[in-house]
This record gives sequence, C-alpha cells and structure tokens, in this order.
Amino acid sequence: MYRTLLVEDERKMREGLKRIVPWNEHGFHLCGDVENGREALSFIEQEKPDLVITDVRMPVLNGLELMMEVSGRIDCQFIFISGFSEFEYVKVALRYGAIDYLLKPLDEDQLVEALTRAKQRLDREAALYTQPQSSSSVNDAVNEVIAYIRDKYNDHLTIKEIAGRLYMHPIYLGQLFKKKTGVYFNDYVHQTRAQEAQRLLQATSKKVFEIAMEVGYSDCDYFVQQFKKATGYTPSQYRTHACRIT
Repeated sequence: MYRTLLVEDERKMREGLKRIVPWNEHGFHLCGDVENGREALSFIEQEKPDLVITDVRMPVLNGLELMMEVSGRIDCQFIFISGFSEFEYVKVALRYGAIDYLLKPLDEDQLVEALTRAKQRLDREAALYTQPQSSSSVNDAVNEVIAYIRDKYNDHLTIKEIAGRLYMHPIYLGQLFKKKTGVYFNDYVHQTRAQEAQRLLQATSKKVFEIAMEVGYSDCDYFVQQFKKATGYTPSQYRTHACRIT
C-alpha cells in the first residue's frame, strides 16, 4: 500500500476526497489529511508519504510552493486539484513532475486514472531504487547534478528529472547529493539562484521582479522569501547594503 496525504483547505472537499474512491482497492492508504501547505510540509517531513494529493490555491503555502519545497529532499509524487484551468499552473506543475492536474469537481473515474498512473510510477521507482551503484558512478552523478544546477539554475529544476537522465532513483540521488554537498538539492538550487541575484542586484538597476524572473522564479514574493532565507536580507535591503559597502 502506498501512503497518501490529502491537502485541501475546504473541509467538505477533504471529506469528499476520502469517500470518492475505495483507496485500498487501488493500492493506496490514506495516512493523513491537512488543510494548508504549511501543515502539509510538516506532515511530509515527518511521515514521508508516497503520494500527495493537493489543492493548488491554499493559504500560507500553495500547492506548487509545497512541491518545490519537497523536491530533492523527500521522494513523493504529487497530484494537483484545482477549480481553475490556468495554463501557467498546469505547465509548472507538470514540469516539476506532477502526475496529473485535475479540475474540480472531481469524479471517480478521473481520480482513478490519476491513481493508476501514480502507482505505475511508484512501482517503477521502487524497482530503480534496488539497483546498486558503484562509488565512482555516484561521485560522477553528484558532480553532474552540481554542474547541471549551475548551468540551468534559472529553469524549472527537479531532482526527479535529473535522476531520470542518470538512471538513478531520485531519493537515492538526493541522499547522495546531501551527503557530498551538505545541503539538500532544492536548497542548493535556491542558494545558486540567490548568488546570481546578488550579482544582478549589485551590477544592474533591474527591478526586483525582473531579477526574480531572470534567476528562475515566476512568483516574486516566493523569490523574496527564498532570497532572505539565503542571505538574511530582502533583495531591496541587500541592494542598499551592497551600495553602502562598495
């Protein structure tokens, strides 16, 4: 049974999701349900479910931000649900490796099809995880991930995509990456983007939202949050501080 977390801020919708399909018959066990992305992140870090079914638009931390926070640290699959058929949300979700993007109101057949694809992917990953890797191939793989991040930091990066290129299991590659670099894959991406943003803040007069887009963030608020986490300053504060010491 693959352990599944439901994330939905509307209680009625959450309860409906629990009843819409016979989960066990499809190989899934509902291990929890929460009402926002922050609670979901805490649950995922502690319980490490195999599948997360989440609404996109939620308070505190939305579904896409949740997926980006988890990517490279914890190996779980995502199915998104939303009442909005917004192309940008769909594109970002699928590029980050989501199994599907389902529109409300859901029906049983729609969800069963997504669960079938989820089980197939989880089964494949479980098989890949059992394949042994030599120490030399491990070092080469981590170095290749680092080089790829430095070259493609402004793109939508996921360790699942890179692991697929290297024929490795994503959670295994993530563990190796953390062991060698001392940081999680996703944090390394944010740090690399913050370094480039620092350079742009000092060397150009570009606006903060322009720099956010240039280093790989479509959401300026999320960029500010990650930049402050990496540097201790907001981008505007950093630009002021950098000018004072130059």
